[in-house]
Amino acid sequence: GPGDALHALRPEATRLFVGAPEPACSPYEGVWAAEADGVQPLLFVNPRSMEVERFMRSCGLGRPEGTNEPLDHVATECELLERLALRAAAAYEAFLSGHAQAWMPAFAERLAAEARHPFYRAAAAYLGALVG
Repeated sequence: GPGDALHALRPEATRLFVGAPEPACSPYEGVWAAEADGVQPLLFVNPRSMEVERFMRSCGLGRPEGTNEPLDHVATECELLERLALRAAAAYEAFLSGHAQAWMPAFAERLAAEARHPFYRAAAAYLGALVG
């Protein structure tokens, strides 16, 4: 049942996105940007993460309910795109081209390559199609 599926997904999510010591596929835009620039990634206090925070505030959006992690997480950025798509076409386009498309295609590609569970391969294909 669904409990079994979750049981199988949890260790895979940890391996992919949290990792010890390194995640196989970091879910943070700032980590991807740092990697592209050849600098040491820092969560929270990196230019991309702070830019996302500023972008959200400029759109009059606060931190999503119950989020206390960096806002440049793939799930949070997708949630932001969803909210902008419904109410602010220009801001949606700006965030899509300035943030999501800058790293999510590569993230989706690495996720597809690294994932051992079909759920994450499917999620990668969906995300890749969405931002490609």
